Amino acid sequence: MKVLFALVFICSGLYNSIFQAPTWKKEQLMSTKELADKITANAKDKPLIFNVGPMDNIKGAVAMGAATNITFADKMKSTLAMENKTKAVVVYCGCCSYSSCPNIKPAYDVLIAQGFKNTKVLELPEGIKPDWVAKGYPME
Repeated sequence: MKVLFALVFICSGLYNSIFQAPTWKKEQLMSTKELADKITANAKDKPLIFNVGPMDNIKGAVAMGAATNITFADKMKSTLAMENKTKAVVVYCGCCSYSSCPNIKPAYDVLIAQGFKNTKVLELPEGIKPDWVAKGYPME
């Protein structure tokens, strides 16, 4: 009985860590207004912006394709090979809410694993269209 309980406990923990949407902390997020302001002001501290999904590009974003693609990590590594690890980086997909998107967490994890500690997730509670485009923020 103890073994069965332990097995169920372990399996439920694995299931939650693999399939449950991540909970992003406030310090891991960048608001849409903050990013839009940096883009429109052409701020010197403008972050690198990566589109890690199938959605339209925000102005200045690099389209990386879906982070769930098997070649994504290698593509991201080669794109960032010459970048300073202290540079601010923002990732977004926008296909759905940032909290349930299948592309955000893998992209974020690749960036952190590469040593980019100033990595943010663009705060899109509903998706790119209602949270960015509808507000008139800059698109390509």
